[in-house]
Amino acid sequence: MSLIFKVIAMEKHVNKNRSFDKLSYTIYDKKARQAMVKYLTANNYTDIVSKEDYNFDIYAKKDYGNYTWKDYYFEVEVKTQWRDKWNPLWKEIRIPERKQRLINIWVEQYPNHDFKFVVFNNDLKQAWFIDADVVNKSKVGTIQNSRFVDAPHLKEPFFHIPVGDANLVQIAKEAK
Repeated sequence: MSLIFKVIAMEKHVNKNRSFDKLSYTIYDKKARQAMVKYLTANNYTDIVSKEDYNFDIYAKKDYGNYTWKDYYFEVEVKTQWRDKWNPLWKEIRIPERKQRLINIWVEQYPNHDFKFVVFNNDLKQAWFIDADVVNKSKVGTIQNSRFVDAPHLKEPFFHIPVGDANLVQIAKEAK
């Protein structure tokens, strides 16, 4: 499938209420994947693959010695509203419910791999790491985050993950 066809398919797919935001994707996806690869490299992951194929953003392995290693998948995104430090009034991390598709692929095809969602702040210096099974078990609901009560994005379903179920990680300062 050609890249142009994939982008068109993504624009039509996405979810029940909001269309694909190509500008935001263009600005943040590559930066988030690069920051994640840099983090994984610094933390001794190997065989790191970051390519856009509309599945998991990054694949990596980690060697734990004694001939034991583990495979990992990562799905990364940037929460643009999160600047500097996490706002203590935010009691949960929200991940679009449309990511259920990736959880289903993981459960059905790669149950022995670890799968984590990684939500970066705007400057890519901090990130929440959330196990996919935690996301999968989280409640799903819509949010009111705008004065415009009829805006389509307010009907989009999100996983609501309590911050206590996630791990806040400081990413290298030069992650940009």
